[in-house]
Amino acid sequence: MVRHRIAAVVAGAACLVTGSGSAAAQAVDWRAAGGDLFGRAPAQVDSAPVDGEFGLPRLMPLDQPFQEAIARAAAAHGLDEKLLHALVLTESGYRADAVSPVGAGGLTQLMPATAVELGVRNRFDPTENLRGGADYLARQILRFGDLRLALAAYNAGPSRVARLGRVPDISETRQYVSLVIDCYLALTAGQGPRNARQCRPEGR
Repeated sequence: MVRHRIAAVVAGAACLVTGSGSAAAQAVDWRAAGGDLFGRAPAQVDSAPVDGEFGLPRLMPLDQPFQEAIARAAAAHGLDEKLLHALVLTESGYRADAVSPVGAGGLTQLMPATAVELGVRNRFDPTENLRGGADYLARQILRFGDLRLALAAYNAGPSRVARLGRVPDISETRQYVSLVIDCYLALTAGQGPRNARQCRPEGR
């Protein structure tokens, strides 16, 4: 009895494959039989840019200010260029002539003494400033082995972070770390923020 039933099922499947069944049978969508086994297509994938050669969804490349200079500075130290963009967005909003109330200057907001230590002669020259900022950030990442601690050290000073072993309980520093990460995530998601406010998710 079991053999007869199996034979009937196989025969029915053969009809569908060979086209001997009706047109409706040929249009059967077998994916429904597997539930979520075959996955479900992303809801908005049709609206995403596609690669011309392979027809696959593809994020657009970065198109930010100081694109080439930031890419070179990041590559020299093995940094992800999106991370250096995120730092610049947070520090200066891409303003090469920016000066903070405490005297930090340029795209990556280098203090005068830090610039001297890094061999940066002109903090307001974008290429020099980016080179120094990338150097300093890479040093903190290598020292602490943790991106949040490295960003906290960039903002509040490495000695303080090393002494505490954590992000200091300083509102400015905590907000700084959070904002750089938000900008990094926004750039990774294909957004093109031009200032740090545009990095914040809606409602935050």
